[in-house]
Amino acid sequence: MLKRQDRNKTTPGNVFGDQHGIESGSLSFNVVDVDIPGNNNLSVEFRRTLAATDPLKQVNNYAYAYPGTRLGDWAMALPKIEGTFDAKVGWITSDPSRPTRNCSITQPSYMEPPPGQEYPSTFRAHMFWNPPTLHYPDGSSALLVHNSSGMPVPTSSGPYLWTTTRQDAASCIGALKNQNDSLPIDSQERIFGRGEGYLVTRADGTKYWFDWMALESILPSMSSAQNPSGGVMEVTLQQATLALYPTRIEDRFGNWVTYTYSNKSNESVKLDKIESSDERIINVGYVNGYLTTVTANGRTWSYVYQSNPSGVPFIPLSAMRLVEVSNPDSSRWLYSGVSHPPAPPPVIRPCDDLSWTQGVNTDATTVGDTDFTGYTVDAPSGARAVFRVQAVLLGRSAVEDGCYSPGASPAGSTPLQVPRRFLGGYRPALTGKKVTGPGMPPALWKYGYQSDIGFAPMANGTTRTRILGPDGALDTYTFGNTYSDDEGLLLSHTRVANAQPHQVLMGETHTYAIGTNAPGFPKPVGYFPDAFDRVPATHLRPKLSTTKVMQSRTFKWEVANSCSGTGSAPCLDDLGRPTMVTESSSPAP
Repeated sequence: MLKRQDRNKTTPGNVFGDQHGIESGSLSFNVVDVDIPGNNNLSVEFRRTLAATDPLKQVNNYAYAYPGTRLGDWAMALPKIEGTFDAKVGWITSDPSRPTRNCSITQPSYMEPPPGQEYPSTFRAHMFWNPPTLHYPDGSSALLVHNSSGMPVPTSSGPYLWTTTRQDAASCIGALKNQNDSLPIDSQERIFGRGEGYLVTRADGTKYWFDWMALESILPSMSSAQNPSGGVMEVTLQQATLALYPTRIEDRFGNWVTYTYSNKSNESVKLDKIESSDERIINVGYVNGYLTTVTANGRTWSYVYQSNPSGVPFIPLSAMRLVEVSNPDSSRWLYSGVSHPPAPPPVIRPCDDLSWTQGVNTDATTVGDTDFTGYTVDAPSGARAVFRVQAVLLGRSAVEDGCYSPGASPAGSTPLQVPRRFLGGYRPALTGKKVTGPGMPPALWKYGYQSDIGFAPMANGTTRTRILGPDGALDTYTFGNTYSDDEGLLLSHTRVANAQPHQVLMGETHTYAIGTNAPGFPKPVGYFPDAFDRVPATHLRPKLSTTKVMQSRTFKWEVANSCSGTGSAPCLDDLGRPTMVTESSSPAP
């Protein structure tokens, strides 16, 4: 079982579980330790994940830490719906008559929460609210938007009030399974557990019952407010990131998998058991709140931390590092180094002087270093990978709505101005990867990133990523980063033989249904406050063509035009899927 080729479902070729976000530079790890095959396609697996470029969080004026989980600095990779809210009130809406009905809202505008409870004029909702988002174990995600655009949904059950660009549809579950109404009304456990759950149906008919609440983290958001006695004071809002986990997954044939938990709604998720209708079972064991064993079919996987959990009770904001995972055959995963980088430097007074937007990042593909340190993974095979993470400046172009002044300022001072929409900033990114091992020469990858950053009317900006591989080939990826337009879309990819810079090995370009080239697109999948600030997550922007030039030939794939009923428009259905395509090849010019 340990030798199965698909056991570690990772990015192809990345046997260390690493997944690289080419546009953003993000580095994460996604490793399946236990995978039990069955007589249906529902997974019974134990998977773990690490967001290695998610930096340390500020927990007070002086200290930074990273929210710990039952796996230390790693986390259990389970399906979940996650959002961030004011910790005083939890997962609520702006409906004044029924705020805790977070799923069955009566009008789309209620989906956004009200301002911060204690200082409403200082903490507007957009400053602390992270909207409910679906996350799946493989690392993919989708924003839940209100189904008010007439997108196709299942014809049975419902009503389906929510949808996503991935064709997920969600109806509501009246109460959570770990709700506790016997507690005082102002207790944190009761506040976090008093909402509704979501029954999500995916495009293939698989259903997920998200009705078990867990607390991911509570972190402060700081600003300033007018002091009633005069002057300005610093104020804090505690941001609670909450997650709904599934208790049941069922496919369209009635096969099912159930998940059993034992955490309260204000505690980190504590998975105890996974069981399926075909009698596959995984049990999870803990010591002092930290996961130490996973067992299946009489075999045990063991988890070791940098200190013995038997003497360290679970501390949510003081994560122990996971340093070893021992497989039943005595092979091991070993982890060392910094798993979460320091918080990158902020851009000071970003609207006063926009010269920072012209900053140029160091391009690691042009640097001659071959020996660097970073987060280190030793795989069971004996191979070792070192991942280097550094801060880079990334952002987007044509950003609208300019700047505003959050909080309050002392009389006579210059108010702090910040962009109303995300403009850019420093973020940790993967800049190097080195793989060594017995009987193999060192293999080295280097990465460089650069963005066009600016307010409107600047337009047609891009983000470029360069990857220099161990074979000497240089790949350049160009993504659109224009606000509310082509943000996040891969526009082109070229590969050049680095030893012969003018020898292009491959080049491809892509076009999409944006602008006026496809009537009706980009197409919103539903209502979302500030939808144009999150176009990749709220709009369908289907691909219209790909042109690839390789080995002196041109290959083209494109959506046909003038199908029956479309006039001269591209042949796309309501979900943006092509109904007719043409493929061709010809000698390159």
